[in-house]
Amino acid sequence: MNDFTYEAEDRKTALETYEWDNLWWEQAPDRTRPRILYIGDSISCGIRRIATACSGEKVLFDGLGTSKALDNPYFKETVRYFANQEKERELILFNNGLHGFHLEDETKYNEYYEKMVQFLLQEFNDTAIALVLTTYVVGERHERVLKRNEQVKMIAKKYKLPVIDLYSTSVKYSNLQSKDGVHFTDAGYKKLGERLLESVYEICPHIREI
Repeated sequence: MNDFTYEAEDRKTALETYEWDNLWWEQAPDRTRPRILYIGDSISCGIRRIATACSGEKVLFDGLGTSKALDNPYFKETVRYFANQEKERELILFNNGLHGFHLEDETKYNEYYEKMVQFLLQEFNDTAIALVLTTYVVGERHERVLKRNEQVKMIAKKYKLPVIDLYSTSVKYSNLQSKDGVHFTDAGYKKLGERLLESVYEICPHIREI
């Protein structure tokens, strides 16, 4: 999904040069198939459509992809806005690792990530929630991705939430990344989508049987 922006240059400002939201409600009138709400970045936008296809369209992956950083005061309201329309979901997937690089990884990123997890647990207390590790990037930010993923794993352990490790899959298939070293080719997204779907089945095994 190279039509989404990625702020490669570190900034001190909370807003990126270009801010965007991508809201996708898959097969909106359908109330029979299970839905997954995937809150993430441009990588999630690329994976979401593939995961739906990999399931044979038996599982519908809705998407809220955004450039919003974790400390953006409108992030939670955007989640509420979309979720109120979607109404029903079996599982929420959450990732926000490739944005908000003005946040120091082991303090502010950790703090705001945990606040978002607390918000999701309170707002969607009847829905399963899983945290998704950020995918591999080429260059200096790779170390920051590793640090952020460690923070996510610690928060997941604290709140007893499952973790979906797309990082390992992205490393394994890093040869399928786009030239920007961040996004993936269709073949790369297919590998990530397959891994995501299998993880969803592991977390919610009843969905596989539907």
